[in-house]
Amino acid sequence: MKVGILKPFRGTYKSMLDVYKQILDYNNIEYIDLDINDVNFWEQVKQCNLFLAKFSQIDDDLHLLQEILPTINLFLKIPCFPDYNTAWHYDDKIKQYYLLSSFGFPVVESYIFWDKRKAFSWLETASLPIVFKLKGGSGSSNVTLVQNRHTARNLIRKSFNRGINPYWYDPIGKLKAFNWNTKKILKYILKPYYRKYIKGENAYSNYIKQKNYVYFQKYLPNNEYDTRVAIVGKRAWAFKRFNRKNDFRASGSNNYDTRKDLIDKEMIRIAFEVSRTFGFQSMAYDFVYDENKRPIIIEISYTYGDYPEFSTGYFDEELNWYDGKYVPEYLELLDVLNLPNLKQPEIELNSPYKGAKMQ
Repeated sequence: MKVGILKPFRGTYKSMLDVYKQILDYNNIEYIDLDINDVNFWEQVKQCNLFLAKFSQIDDDLHLLQEILPTINLFLKIPCFPDYNTAWHYDDKIKQYYLLSSFGFPVVESYIFWDKRKAFSWLETASLPIVFKLKGGSGSSNVTLVQNRHTARNLIRKSFNRGINPYWYDPIGKLKAFNWNTKKILKYILKPYYRKYIKGENAYSNYIKQKNYVYFQKYLPNNEYDTRVAIVGKRAWAFKRFNRKNDFRASGSNNYDTRKDLIDKEMIRIAFEVSRTFGFQSMAYDFVYDENKRPIIIEISYTYGDYPEFSTGYFDEELNWYDGKYVPEYLELLDVLNLPNLKQPEIELNSPYKGAKMQ
């Protein structure tokens, strides 16, 4: 057995790939590093029993995902993680909405327009406030609450004219997304200048201007938190993420409640059903409540953090609980390699959740 691990762009997701490697080493499973720039890349891929990658949210990675994953998974028939079903809609809220709503799953009502005139016409009678989003982004970035039609019109004009650079969109929102952490803010501000003047690269080559579409989403007030439900195969775990102070957004707040007994089990049932329907290998679901207090999905993502979701155990499909401490990489390999005796070593996680406030 041989696992091929795709080398990430500029170290993106290297820490997660290192966890896979620790598990493979511990179980004496051979793996090789694959570089898309090698002239013999495709010959190396054909020698693998599993193609493993972590595609990030930068446009370089998303482009690469669409370029190679269909060929490897659908046509060469090589098992992949993530496979095509799991990843083709990654970091694209429009694709996710089209998919979930078409199958009748509870997803936040959205208004997506590819024509400026149709968007302006809809806006005349639209109920405000309303949420404006770019189709990609994490940690609540690229998400704003629009309070009036003047602001909404400006966003539509900008989207269908010069476009929106996701790197600098909504600077106040970005500051909140970083929880006003000075070190993170300075790094974010200085990064384009470092790339341009020190490395001699295009400062924003990883990010494509978003244009010629607008994406509005119904605003659902009175949600003080969202609930993250993660599914790997027939296992689920969940936790609450509280909103930032004086903000309607929860993602990236670093304020969690991991008590499993307080999780709405209907959210877990829905997440299991969605994953079964579409054959997702691994998926995180972000839930809030609608006006009638029914669970509703905001967005989904095949990749997510290691902790605190995995700190205490998981639910099965019958909602029975199993105590344990697992990392998602282990459970993903357990399924995709079909090795029930695969063992998980002691792993020190370089987790983005370290230092978070948890209840």
